[in-house]
Amino acid sequence: MKVKERFLQWFMNQKVGKKIMYTFLVISVIPLLVSQILMLYVISNHMKEKTDELMMNQLIQISERTDLTMDVYTNLVYQIYANDELIAYIADYGHASSNRRAQAYRKIGEKIQQYGLSASGIECISIVLEDGQDITYDFGMASAVDNLWEGYQDKKSTLPYRLAQETSASMSVSPTERIVREGEEQRVFHISKQMYDFTDVQRGTIGTVIMSVNESVLNAVCSVSEENGGSYAINFITDKEGSVLSYPDSFYSGITLSKGRSVKEFVERTGVLAGKTIAVHRYENENLGWYFYNAYDEDYMLWDVRSIQYLTIAIGLLLLLISVYLIRYTVRLIESSTRNIVAGIMEVQQGNLNVQVYVESRDEMGQIADNFNTMTGKVQGLIEEVKAVTEKQKEAEIRALEAQINPHFLYNTLDSINWMAIEKEEYEISRMVRNLGVILRYSVDKSNKMATVGEMADWLEKYVSLQRMRFNDAFDCEIHIQPETEEIRLYKLLLQPFVENAIIHGFREIEYGGMLRVDVMFSEDENKLDIIIEDNGKGIPHEIVEKCNHPDIVSKDAQTGIGLQNAFSRMRMYYGNSASWNVSSIAQVGTVITLKIPASGKGEAVR
Repeated sequence: MKVKERFLQWFMNQKVGKKIMYTFLVISVIPLLVSQILMLYVISNHMKEKTDELMMNQLIQISERTDLTMDVYTNLVYQIYANDELIAYIADYGHASSNRRAQAYRKIGEKIQQYGLSASGIECISIVLEDGQDITYDFGMASAVDNLWEGYQDKKSTLPYRLAQETSASMSVSPTERIVREGEEQRVFHISKQMYDFTDVQRGTIGTVIMSVNESVLNAVCSVSEENGGSYAINFITDKEGSVLSYPDSFYSGITLSKGRSVKEFVERTGVLAGKTIAVHRYENENLGWYFYNAYDEDYMLWDVRSIQYLTIAIGLLLLLISVYLIRYTVRLIESSTRNIVAGIMEVQQGNLNVQVYVESRDEMGQIADNFNTMTGKVQGLIEEVKAVTEKQKEAEIRALEAQINPHFLYNTLDSINWMAIEKEEYEISRMVRNLGVILRYSVDKSNKMATVGEMADWLEKYVSLQRMRFNDAFDCEIHIQPETEEIRLYKLLLQPFVENAIIHGFREIEYGGMLRVDVMFSEDENKLDIIIEDNGKGIPHEIVEKCNHPDIVSKDAQTGIGLQNAFSRMRMYYGNSASWNVSSIAQVGTVITLKIPASGKGEAVR
């Protein structure tokens, strides 16, 4: 206890600077060293896991690419297997006279050549008949006589043939083997399958097709470029029996791994990664029944991590020394720096976002000051972004509302054209199609842009003409445009919902005598357009009329109907409080809708 009391007394008698320095050394240095060690350990393990994950993903990708590559060749074998014409030639070859037999032999050879040229890497295609005879074309030697099976007296003794018999219901792939062709050693693997005459299945197999493919096809899929660490990593394939199907050094393709010897030992023995610290990963492709291996230099892959570890330690020690040196100077600056920062915060609280805090030091206080300045700048930027986003959202809502126009009009119109063509055989269908084309182009092309009153009137005439044909001329329409207003611009499709609502709902079940009238004119002060849509239809229920005449309700209440709700919402979004409207309706007498919108000349200025 006395020792502790003496130490506390001694510490209390030290100056503030020394207290901070001693406290910093005791409290910061030890945790820093411990945290660094833990951090380096965690980073090292994390990077090892990420490297393992990367290598496994690479193997999965190679496996998938191999599946796709093998599909090309197995599909060719299936095409040969299922080719009725080829099966017929094989039947002729086995039972026909010598002339027809020679012709069948030639035709079979031609078919084989056609299949062999459809994909690269095919070395040979053979069809081994049940009597041991074969029809073969060797693409490497470009010969039907000289081929890779020259060393076999009986083709039925070959491994691909025997595997096909053992797996008669499916296709078999035999391991890579070495062949010698014209004095040069090559590696190939074989795909084989029994063939049947589907017109006489009871007869059994009529032959076995064997396709020999160069091992370079698999090697190309597994190869790793130099840019991707090809000098420090390899990929190769074996089957479940340990036969090497493909290896970067083709000398080892076709051999069988020794039992009791690990894959890592095999890679070391091949010398591909000689002198390296080798790590191996394996992935099984259940579809092919193959194993895909990845071997890489672990030191090379983790070199960056270890370099970062050494660099982190060096930087940590350097920063520690610098911190001890600067701690006394920092104490003197803390008070002045704090005053500057607090003053800046007070300015922001008063709403001044242009304030900048200047601190001469570049320590934590300096960082706080820099971050404070950056934050105020970002806040200003965010305010501007919010404004821009609000405008974009408004435009998006307008477009979304415009997109709600009921498409049933288009479907019903097309149906009317169809029945008119069938029942009446009249050439009016041509005019309907032209008008419909104009309507579609006008509606779809920049539907939230502006058009002149004259263009709008022309479009309405075509639109109404189609509706009149659809409803068998149950109504007439008059469009009156004050000549002075023809060049005034308004938003496209603004009036369409009102006209459609009058036709669809106002003239419902009316067979004749309907009248629709549209008037466009300047208001008395000529600063606005008055647009009147009037019909003598069935009228609008009183409760809906009440809602329509309350802008805040109708622009939000979808129960008023798509046409009116969409139209009033668009007016409010386009013109704000500058637009107004009034709806009056009497049941079985008609409806009058009066719209007032700002009159803009040629889309540039308000009149």
